[in-house]
Parts: sequence; C-alpha cells; structure tokens
Amino acid sequence: MGQWLSNVFVNEGIHHIYINQGRIVDIIPKHQPMPESANSWDARNLLMLPTLEDYHVHLDKQFPADRWIARRRTDTILDQFHLEKELLAPHKAGMKDRAIQTLDQMLASGTTRARVHVDIDPEIGLRHLETIVHMQEQYRGLVDIEIVAFPQQGLLRSSSIALLKQALREGATIVGCVDPAGVDRQIEACLDSVFDMSVDYGAGVDIHLHDQSYLGLYTIERIADYTQQTSKQGNVAVSHAYCLGEIDEGASADIAARLAEQNIMIITSVPIDSALPRVDQLTALGVNIKLGTDHTGLDAWTPFGSPDLLARGRRLAEIKRWNDDERLRAVYPYLTSAPLEFQIGAQADFMLVQALNPEHAIAAVPEREIVAVQGKAVAGKQFDRAW
Repeated sequence: MGQWLSNVFVNEGIHHIYINQGRIVDIIPKHQPMPESANSWDARNLLMLPTLEDYHVHLDKQFPADRWIARRRTDTILDQFHLEKELLAPHKAGMKDRAIQTLDQMLASGTTRARVHVDIDPEIGLRHLETIVHMQEQYRGLVDIEIVAFPQQGLLRSSSIALLKQALREGATIVGCVDPAGVDRQIEACLDSVFDMSVDYGAGVDIHLHDQSYLGLYTIERIADYTQQTSKQGNVAVSHAYCLGEIDEGASADIAARLAEQNIMIITSVPIDSALPRVDQLTALGVNIKLGTDHTGLDAWTPFGSPDLLARGRRLAEIKRWNDDERLRAVYPYLTSAPLEFQIGAQADFMLVQALNPEHAIAAVPEREIVAVQGKAVAGKQFDRAW
C-alpha cells in the first residue's frame, strides 16, 4: 500500500504527494482531494527538499564526544599528521562507534550519499577500511557510501602502494593520495602510481591537494594530463585545491577550461582557515563543484566540524556574500545532484524542514523534521510521528 503526504510545500506551492514502492507516483494541488481511503500523513506545510550528497568526509578521525582533547599549533602539514596520530592513539578502540555516531548525525541532517576517505598506512593497515566496508553494508538503503583508499601519511612517503592495491581489491573504489609535491615530494612518481592503480582496478581518483599557489596549480595541470592520457574523464576529483583561490583570476580561468574539458571535479569543504577556490567563476566556466563537510565534529584538525552539509552550503553563501534569491538557490547543485523541483517517477528521497522556501532553508539551516529514503522516514526531529 502506498502513502500519501498531505499539505507538503513543494514545487512552490502546497501539494499532496503519493508515494509507492519508493517513488513519487503523483503530485496534486492542495485543493484537489485525495482518495477517500487514502493512507495519509499531514506534513503541516513543511518544505520538501532533496537529500544531500557529502563528497568529502572522514569517519575515522573523530575524537570522543564526551571529552575535550587539547590541540596545539603545528607548523607544517607533516607535523599535523604526526599530531593526529598522537592524539588518536589512546582512542583506537572506539573508532567504529564514533564512525557510526557520525554517520547517524549525517543521516539525521539529510545526507544520503557520502564519499568516505579511509586512512591507510603501514601502522593502520586495512583495519579502518574493514570498519567502513562493514558500515557500507550496514547502511545500505540509508546512506550510499563510496570509499576512497586514502594514504594520509603520503602514498610514497609511507610506502603504502601495496596496501592501497589490497584496499582496492577489498572494497575501496577510489584511489587517493595527498600533496604529490608537498608530502610525497615526487609529483610524477606519485601520480604515475595513482593513475596506474586507477586503470588496473577500474577505480576513480580523488586527490587531497593542500599545496599552495602555483605549485598546487602545476599539480592540477599534471592531474589533468594524466586524466587525459588514461581516459579517466569524469572519474577524477581534486579535493580542497586551495591553490585555485590563491592564484590570479586569469590563471584560475585558464585552468578552469582544462578542468571542464577533462571533467575533473573540484571538491571543497568551504574552509575558514584557507583559500576558497573561486566557486562562482569555476562554475560559470563549466567546472563540476561539490561540497563536503570534511570535519564532522571534534578532531585533531579543528574544533569547528559539523556533520550538517546544509550548514556548509550556508557558509559558502555567507563567504561569497550570495544574499539574493538567485544565488541562494544556486547553492543547491553543490549539495545534491537532485533538482529542487520534484517530478513524478523520481525516487522518493527527500527531507522536510520548517522554512519559507529553499532560499530561506539555506539562510536559516532549519532542523530536519523528516529525512526519507525511498519514501520511508529514516531520521529527523519528527521521526517518532512519521508515517
């Protein structure tokens, strides 16, 4: 039996929506009556929005939520890597529980797709991967998880190539690395290894790039070269890419043309402590931009993390001073591949919020009253009263 949702604010008006077998079967105006025998749930004019897609998150780095773990300043990214290892060492046993708690928070915030970077190095081995692969199955039908094999200590620097190959055989579908220049100090050797694995295992590529200015730009140029040489267009991403916000506007436009040509995605967490790529310019020039939370709570990198991707969209609008309706609405394609207008026949993945319209939802970041996947309520403030 299907389910009617009455009095839903969707497609710029109040409608009744009929859901059956996980899909939207009918959308009718409020004045049109539902069938007399309809099984109905009153949405009370809540706004329907598509669920969210977090393209960059780490589930294996969170601190315990019940205590404050002091951080100290570090001078280099390698020092930061060492600090993270040091601070997480006493808390290894609880990693899975913290990862589950974080993913539950993400789901309650409306995220139903997540690209999860999993630390792999000779000390960790594949322990974290095994945990996330288990969670991938546990959350199937709730959160669609794709896994990046991520050698944070450096692919070459930590001698992790063999481990990454094993990870790609055991559940990871994307090969990662970090700063081929600044961390591995061998751009060509690092990218050779990454793209060789990508080809050999049919995997995507997602490269953490913190290297600044024109060093970072050169690395992106080489990533574009490797993408073209291996015919990996549409399967390569560069995460962070602070350099794109540091180089001059003309250089940014030039590399944007290459990124668009090779269909290389740029993923940003909208940092407050580093340069933000020129999202508006890159988008206008055809570059695919997505957002990720990166830090979802307390960790060794920041105390300002949050699992709420909608809040990250608001941060983008605030930083860019997008305060008009057109640009507020334009935030949504960075958060989800689903359109704001719901169509008959679409999969019934949505969230319901108390907001005046989608623009207001970006500005106010309201609580998610209901999060639904394939028409079933799975989380939210009103989950207990859901259909």
